[in-house]
Amino acid sequence: MLPTGKHTDLVVPGIGTTNWVLERSRNKDSLQTIRFINSSSLKNLPGVISDLSETFNETIFRNGYLLGKEGFTVYLYVVTCNNAENAAAIKYRINDTMYHLKLNRFNQVADDKALAATLIHEVMHCVLLNIYNRAKREEWSAQNSILNFGLNKNDSSYFFNNDFFVQMNNGELGQHELMYQLFYPQMVSLLKRFVSLHKKSFLIPGEAESLMWSGLQQTNAFKKLPDDEKKSIVLTILKAKGIATNEE
Repeated sequence: MLPTGKHTDLVVPGIGTTNWVLERSRNKDSLQTIRFINSSSLKNLPGVISDLSETFNETIFRNGYLLGKEGFTVYLYVVTCNNAENAAAIKYRINDTMYHLKLNRFNQVADDKALAATLIHEVMHCVLLNIYNRAKREEWSAQNSILNFGLNKNDSSYFFNNDFFVQMNNGELGQHELMYQLFYPQMVSLLKRFVSLHKKSFLIPGEAESLMWSGLQQTNAFKKLPDDEKKSIVLTILKAKGIATNEE
């Protein structure tokens, strides 16, 4: 059930009548879409979505094999939380027709780079859930995508041939592991391209890589990083989100 209250569809000029239209080709049967319905009050969000949509339109996600023929819709709304610990969350139930992206009101003090990083992260949750649900319906393209991920290439026994499903069934922690393994370089590239289109710049070397660790700090890969690197990453994320720290 959608949250009550007025909402408007964000129309991206030149992209289409929905928020995002990612075209694989002019063939109607291959049209792939990620649609945003913006019901949030975050003042910077429309501009961020506009440039982020163009960013996605230039990437592997426009090819459609990750989205399926119908694509999906993301409904964005804002909630008031007691702290800024969690920037956003995807709410999705079986048989829902869209993904509900709940944004913490603390995002209003985040800079556009941090907001874009949050949206990229949450869209990756939607991509994984979309593949998972289509594969369970025995859709060939989704099953083929999972095989092409190559997650089981080191398992000679093939006992865990459904490793993707094992991780997905492990909830948010499992999805974050998959997100890092499958998409982290692409997520960094998305953020870098967004910043270029958005006429912004990174303040320090490695800022894009640091910001895209946001939400992934519990992954095995992050835990293996040197302590000083982890500390630097966390400070970069907090500063971009406008969260005060006691350290320079």
